[in-house]
Amino acid sequence: MLRYLCYTAWCVFSNVPMFIGLHLNLTERIKNKLLKYLPIIAVNLGYLIFALIFTTENNVMRMCFFIIYLLYAVTAFSEKPWKSLVVASSLGALSFAIDLVVEFPVYLFNGKVLTPSDANWNTFLLCICFGLTYMISIIIYTRFNRKNEKVVDKTAVLFFMMPLSNMFLILAVASAFNAPDFWTPLRSTLLTLGVIVMVASLFLLYRAMRENYRAKQSQMKLAQLEYNQKLSESYFDNITQSAQMLMKYKHDFNNMITTALHMVNSNDESTKQQGVKLLEQIKEKNSETALPFYCKNPVVNTILFDKASRAQTEGIDFITDVKLPEKLNIELTDLCSIFSNLIDNGLRSACESEDNRLELKAWCDAGYMFVRTKNYPDEDFQVPEKEKQFDISNISGHGYGLSILKDMAEKYGGSFEMKMEGGAFEAMCCVNISG
Repeated sequence: MLRYLCYTAWCVFSNVPMFIGLHLNLTERIKNKLLKYLPIIAVNLGYLIFALIFTTENNVMRMCFFIIYLLYAVTAFSEKPWKSLVVASSLGALSFAIDLVVEFPVYLFNGKVLTPSDANWNTFLLCICFGLTYMISIIIYTRFNRKNEKVVDKTAVLFFMMPLSNMFLILAVASAFNAPDFWTPLRSTLLTLGVIVMVASLFLLYRAMRENYRAKQSQMKLAQLEYNQKLSESYFDNITQSAQMLMKYKHDFNNMITTALHMVNSNDESTKQQGVKLLEQIKEKNSETALPFYCKNPVVNTILFDKASRAQTEGIDFITDVKLPEKLNIELTDLCSIFSNLIDNGLRSACESEDNRLELKAWCDAGYMFVRTKNYPDEDFQVPEKEKQFDISNISGHGYGLSILKDMAEKYGGSFEMKMEGGAFEAMCCVNISG
């Protein structure tokens, strides 16, 4: 009688909570309560009958039960199959974890793991302790799952496929040690399933890693575009402020010139001398406040002024030869991106070499704008291979801005290339501005 009681307790407190957990976390397809709980009763009753017939509760029975449990999760609930599998596998993993927590102290005390076939009151009490702990854990899991329902996605299945494949393999090996002659075809099936699930999980894991890599690429490009946008806004603000200052300065300059001319044309010698002195002061002030002229394009001129200031701070010899018109048929943010990335990469390389020169040349020809930077790295510098030049997974060296430059060039039907020639590293960006 005690043996029947132990098997019943094991079935009720170990298996039934897994089905209850499914109903707590998923939406049932069938609303009729009798039909809803009938499969649960049938599966567990069958499990109990087989355990009593074979007078043992073995790993093969557990695995068959788990497969039926997963099929029930996929078919009996209205959620998508992958989501049902995630919830079912989570509850199954939780069962194994609780099993270890409850049985391990008993194993340390008795020196063996208690099973229903050990028909004694200790086993009965162990089943009750397991069931209560498991149900409490399921309730906690249910509350957590409802709060974080949107976090779970398809990739979560991967975290359960790998241990599931290992479970198949472990059960096959365990059955070989415990019962060498027991149902050999089933053992082969378990091994085959284990290998198939493992290969499938590795393939899906590889795909997930690829998707994660592409997501990382997109994230880094987005960060670069946001940086370029902020940089462009900063340059535009500088241009606006410079224009306002120039207007004020022009107003003051005209007033001062008018005053100085009146003083110089005065008949009083002392007034003439003061007028000459005022003209000299105007000249000196003009030389101090004037914005350096690099080219006619105001955006590029502001960028070059900013980068030249940085180069001077870092002790880099920044040489420019820029011949661009006032207006270019290219978006201003893209224009900022091209010049900023090229110069930033060139300054970074110049900082790392003994010959800290950076040469910038820009010109227009045949409907194209050409921008070239040239710096002189040390002898041990090597240009990356073409297939790795724009690999943003390695952001050392010139940085992932090179990938942005390549995209910019392709956007305008141009090209972006890098090469080593005569001890100089050249980066050339060519874009079509003919419109």
